[in-house]
Amino acid sequence: LFLLFVNDLPDGIKSILKLFADDVKMIVDPANFANISLDLELLELWEAQWCLKFNVEKCMVMQIGLSNPKNQYLFGGESLRSVDSEKDLGVTFNSNFSFEDHVRNSIAKANGTIAWVTRNIISREPSVMLGLYKSLIKPHIEYCSQAWAPMARHGNWSLILELESVQRSFTRMIDGLGLLTYRERLDRLNLTTLLERRVRGDLIEMFKIQEGFVCYGSDLFGRAGRTVAARSKSHRFTTRETDFFAQRVLCYWNKLPADVKCIESVTSFKSRLDSFRLKGYKENRLGHFWDFSYDIYDRVEVNVRDRRNYTSFMKNNPLIAKRKKVNLKGFI
Repeated sequence: LFLLFVNDLPDGIKSILKLFADDVKMIVDPANFANISLDLELLELWEAQWCLKFNVEKCMVMQIGLSNPKNQYLFGGESLRSVDSEKDLGVTFNSNFSFEDHVRNSIAKANGTIAWVTRNIISREPSVMLGLYKSLIKPHIEYCSQAWAPMARHGNWSLILELESVQRSFTRMIDGLGLLTYRERLDRLNLTTLLERRVRGDLIEMFKIQEGFVCYGSDLFGRAGRTVAARSKSHRFTTRETDFFAQRVLCYWNKLPADVKCIESVTSFKSRLDSFRLKGYKENRLGHFWDFSYDIYDRVEVNVRDRRNYTSFMKNNPLIAKRKKVNLKGFI
């Protein structure tokens, strides 16, 4: 019923208007101040006509761009406050389009959930812990990752490894896995690194866009001739812009074989993609999206001698192992 009231909200508005439930976003060019003022006046007329008042205290302006004149906007006789960051549909955006705040908030939520699990769940069996991880913890650090995922490049590795530390610390708590290397733990649990999994999510989203399963994103890519390869419609971009989905996904999408990409359904694509990945991973084939897992292992694993010393120290100091949440069951 509510949607019937708000369906006519964009009528007459010259700016881009986005509606989701009771949220309204207006995307404007600050250079057209007169048009923006007219659009705000139309919104005032609409709320008076339908007796559905906007909560001005919750209305805000995010000024984006170095050349933005940072105009003051009035609505209902009140000045709209400016903000540097705001959460929209669960993702924290800021005026610089840096998602570090969102990532660190997600890490904090995931670590808080891990602490709750350690306090309230006695069992550390792999089947129990894996179910808890997939249902309660992983969603915090994977939700809408296509929007915010940092690309594996210089300047982003600190943030990427912080994300990876969530999975590393949780898998150390599982029976029989505490003293294994990170790669061995993931292989036992049939998991991949979080970095590789985010790239897999990008590829799935790319497939949906390319095959028309979703109604967005088609303007970001073009076909490279008559092939199933894709190309970006943007030719010049800054270092930060390479983090955006449209830039970071292209390389690994174009390396997928045609028999993986030329498929009729999303489910079949996922199955083909996972089969392709499993075969390539077992054969240590390089140049594809699972290379990111090798990068993670190289950065987090220590050499064999240090590993032996670490294992011996933990076995001889179970109190320290417990404090660091390293599960020694099966090792002593």
